[in-house]
Amino acid sequence: SGRYAQAEELMRACRALWTGELVDFNGTYIHLQGARCSPAPLGTPRFYQGGASPRAESLAARHAEVYLMWIEPPEQVAARLARVTAQAQAGGRQVTFGLRTHLVVRDDPEAAWSAAESLIAHADPGVVQQRQAVMVGTPMVGQQAQAVRMAQHRVGPHLWNGLSTVRVNCGTAIVGTPEQVVDELLTYWRLG
Repeated sequence: SGRYAQAEELMRACRALWTGELVDFNGTYIHLQGARCSPAPLGTPRFYQGGASPRAESLAARHAEVYLMWIEPPEQVAARLARVTAQAQAGGRQVTFGLRTHLVVRDDPEAAWSAAESLIAHADPGVVQQRQAVMVGTPMVGQQAQAVRMAQHRVGPHLWNGLSTVRVNCGTAIVGTPEQVVDELLTYWRLG
């Protein structure tokens, strides 16, 4: 899609400008003629790339320092990590990873699940209907995955995506007791 081509071009142009030298850059979206950052920035830019599609993974592997993901069941995250790592290594690069999640924590597991469901219990039906229509019709791979899992809300022993019924790009939450949440987080930390 065009947004990944735009993002790639922006990353390339920023890296060129970051040198502090005069830059001529003639892309599809960005045109620079004799441009320069002055004073020259220190260090190097760190790009954080998100997205769940193969194009997003490829862009992250080729140009990002950090690939950001929504939390998904561990086997799906492990597969995504492996794909991006392999692509980055093939290009002589290394990418680190970030994971976005929400936490719903209570001392009792049932109280945690009840608290999670209470977050959307009084949602305006019009908002829910609008969110479903947007997510089902979206070309965004991550949003499509959320739409498929929307009906059941529980997408793993401690994963819940109910917030996606009322909020844009909200992703999935880890739900449970403090110990359950820590165990779940450690599972992802061990994946890398």
